[in-house]
Amino acid sequence: MTLVPIRPAEQAGAALPQLAGFRALLEEVTGIPLDGPGALHAFSVEHPDVFWRTLLTWSGLPWSGSAGTVLTGADVETARFFPGVRLNYAEALLRPLPGADDGQPALTAVHADRPADRWTRGALRAEVARVAGALTALGLGAGERMVLIAPHTGGTVVAALAGAAVGAAVSTASPDMGAAALLGRFQQVEPVLLVLDRAGMPGETVRALLAGLPTVRRLLVLDDLPLPGGVDVPVHRLAEVRDAAPPLTDWAHRPFDHPLFVMFSSGTTGPPKAMVHGAGGTLLEHVKEHRLHGDLRPADTLYFHTTTAWMMWNWQLSALALGAHIVLYDGPVSGPETLWELVAAHGVTVFGTSPAYLQLCQDAGYRPTDAVDLSRVRAVLSTGAVLHDWQFDWVADAVGPVPLQSISGGTDIIGCFVLGSPELPVRRGRAQTRSLGLDVAAVDEDGREVVGRVGELVCRRPFPSRPVGFLRDPDGTRFSAAYFADHPGMWTHGDLVEFDGDGSARLHGRSDGVLNVDGVRIGPSEIYTVLRGLPDIADSMAVEQRDPDRPGSSRMVLLVVLRPGARLDRVLEMAVRRTLRSQASPAHVPALVVAVPELPLTHNGKRSERAARDAVNGDPVVNAAALRNPGCLDAIRAAVTAGAPPASVQPAGGDGLLPEVRRIWCAALGIDDAGPDDDFGDLGGTSRQVLSLLRRIRLDLGVDVPVQEFGRRPTLGGLAAAVAVAGASGTPSAPVLRPGQGRPLFLVPDAWGQLNLYGGLVERLATGRPVLGLHLTLDDDDGRHRSVPEVAAQALTRIREAQPHGPYSLLGYSFGGLVAYEVAARLRAAGEEVRFLGLVDVLPPFAAYTRREARARGWARRLETARRRLRAPLRRAPSAESGGPGSEGAFFAGSQRVADAYLPPAYDGAVTYYLAEERLPLVGNSLSAWRRVAPHLLVTEVPGAHMDLDDGRTGVLGGPNVPTLAARVSATLA
Repeated sequence: MTLVPIRPAEQAGAALPQLAGFRALLEEVTGIPLDGPGALHAFSVEHPDVFWRTLLTWSGLPWSGSAGTVLTGADVETARFFPGVRLNYAEALLRPLPGADDGQPALTAVHADRPADRWTRGALRAEVARVAGALTALGLGAGERMVLIAPHTGGTVVAALAGAAVGAAVSTASPDMGAAALLGRFQQVEPVLLVLDRAGMPGETVRALLAGLPTVRRLLVLDDLPLPGGVDVPVHRLAEVRDAAPPLTDWAHRPFDHPLFVMFSSGTTGPPKAMVHGAGGTLLEHVKEHRLHGDLRPADTLYFHTTTAWMMWNWQLSALALGAHIVLYDGPVSGPETLWELVAAHGVTVFGTSPAYLQLCQDAGYRPTDAVDLSRVRAVLSTGAVLHDWQFDWVADAVGPVPLQSISGGTDIIGCFVLGSPELPVRRGRAQTRSLGLDVAAVDEDGREVVGRVGELVCRRPFPSRPVGFLRDPDGTRFSAAYFADHPGMWTHGDLVEFDGDGSARLHGRSDGVLNVDGVRIGPSEIYTVLRGLPDIADSMAVEQRDPDRPGSSRMVLLVVLRPGARLDRVLEMAVRRTLRSQASPAHVPALVVAVPELPLTHNGKRSERAARDAVNGDPVVNAAALRNPGCLDAIRAAVTAGAPPASVQPAGGDGLLPEVRRIWCAALGIDDAGPDDDFGDLGGTSRQVLSLLRRIRLDLGVDVPVQEFGRRPTLGGLAAAVAVAGASGTPSAPVLRPGQGRPLFLVPDAWGQLNLYGGLVERLATGRPVLGLHLTLDDDDGRHRSVPEVAAQALTRIREAQPHGPYSLLGYSFGGLVAYEVAARLRAAGEEVRFLGLVDVLPPFAAYTRREARARGWARRLETARRRLRAPLRRAPSAESGGPGSEGAFFAGSQRVADAYLPPAYDGAVTYYLAEERLPLVGNSLSAWRRVAPHLLVTEVPGAHMDLDDGRTGVLGGPNVPTLAARVSATLA
């Protein structure tokens, strides 16, 4: 199905697209007709000097110097644009413009809890000049770096443009990121000026930033909160400095590639890379995208839903350069209507959003066109993830006959490689066109262009918004390795893309070969190095497969080529698993091992993990034509399809517990049978599945088996024996999880009533004190879940039995944190001292939220669900184990219900809160509900999500994250 929306040029009385005027100018300059399909893009990459010089002149941007030299060379990695041109980014955005007089709206900042702030073009220019004068008075100079941590408000825009005006490189972030994440970025920046809007920012974050950024000479605050005391640098309030300093009058021009912004990669494979973007390249690329691809004009109003931590914030600022009005919003998305109501209320003509928000609206049955006036909207832009075909249909039906333009690029280029066009129809599921002037293509593993099938996204010629370089990379080694190692001479972006003959594109996600299994990233070479020691294995290849039992997640499949005479039987398979576990790690153990006759190779002998990955997932193999042996793919598909674990040896006898334990064991692993000597890890079991297994043991058999006990003998027979011992000896009310001396630390169990989730934390705590757990019954005999106060009363009895008098120390995660909080409140009410109360990412109950907060959190959950659904659109029905009556899921849902009904009492003691970095999106600061009842809340950020998720993210108590959590708990334990 092809959607052909009404385009601006087709509407009655509409002006021709600016793209048409620019094309006509190029035809006049060159005498070359450029009206054929793809002709303008082909000309722009084949004649870059003419294209970019004409664009610079046509744009009307203010600059000085000479544009005689456009490019210093043809090498993407080293070429510089316009070495003789000088300009000022802030001046270009704020200068007087024809068609956009000083009284025209320039900036509207919308807030959830107060009236909007508005600036005309003249007022915004004057305010930026005043703030730039203040920054100059504070000693900020050209070439220095300024860090700005603030929400998405007008004051933030003013401060950023003022920094750019004086020639500083500006780096921004959202204040809810937390100190650890902020320092991970900004320690690389080495700023001399730190600018903060502290609304919603804990005081300890400010102190941590100043302690961790020793290069900061001054702190400037944008808010009107009391100035922080006890800091080692001068602190200023912007309102006071601005009024005392003369405004900037000289918008000094600087080189085209003078540093403007410092941006950051996502950091999925290490510390975020600090990328420096130049002023001229950023500005020219953005103006090209806004005017030629978006047809943005002074009469337009642009709203793009973003934060100061995302490059779309920088991208939208540049719309000021062409006189457009931009709208900002710093509040939560309280429901599907939030952004559409904003769009209608402020006359937005171009609305930028994400696939997840569109899916949220669709799933909620919300139809914007029936609810609000969208008559001014002429285009909807979407980026941040892959748009699916059905979302184009939904926009056409629920929004109206406007183009849904899929745009994609990224922070690395502070712009787009593929985006929209005002002259082309929209094809569902596809971006309309390549970015003009950018020689973008899909290539195979040998660097050859492919059309009509998926390849690696590359740019083969220089482009102006390429980063100037990385910080802390003096010789450019890291920069070169990041983008030019895979295909020398080309910028390799790290995305998979398919271009059609008409230039439209379909994005297919990231292309790196690193496996991501249960949130742990694994380099395949680590596996191959270990397996070289097994004489029966001639070759091997590890690939990531969509997990058939956990939609949205993935598992590792190991393909092995055997030496002549060898056979993949149970003995060899177990040897593979044991060797990987002992010489690498449990994360390196595959879920499935299959023997194949050969591995896919390209014609020049390179191994093709991409082809193997497509084959095991049942996807079309994008590079089959480039393979020397494409016939091996059918053998790989057949081997994986038939690759169920081999039948297990049946037990010789055994007691009555073994069949029940085997049933739970096999359900946890997704296998048909198992023998008593089978090792859980050797069968592909993960740490997450261990916890699920032991939860099922408790729910089905009423017995708690500590994870440490299971670890001593992780076989089916060993688990049956542990169940028998635990059932015979009974469960202690407060078991010792780790011995020690002095006052104990009590751990409160999770939403299933278990302590096993704390296993890694207990092992890593740096304390000599004993660690005790609490065994609590969360439900009655009739299955009713007990309320949080009822469970807390039981916990209090257990604690008093183990420690009759205070001071007490308590720690709880999630549901256990609610119980720990209630216990602490009761202890203090009884006159006892609570020395330490630790809450590990304990979400406030719904009962504790205001109506607005509860609504925002509810929709944030739905938005997260939509995001995960987009990652795995082909879902299977949930298994009985995940959601049926009496299942883990059902029991957890019962705990969730009583948790949400709990109303925490006021608590005047100290509370240490360990906040997960990866929280639900768009809720804002969810800690406000806690701060209302516990004003002495100390927040420290820890890596990870709230819990392990099916999309591969790992919880704060998961393997990669628990060492940091243990260190933070150890440091704050009292």
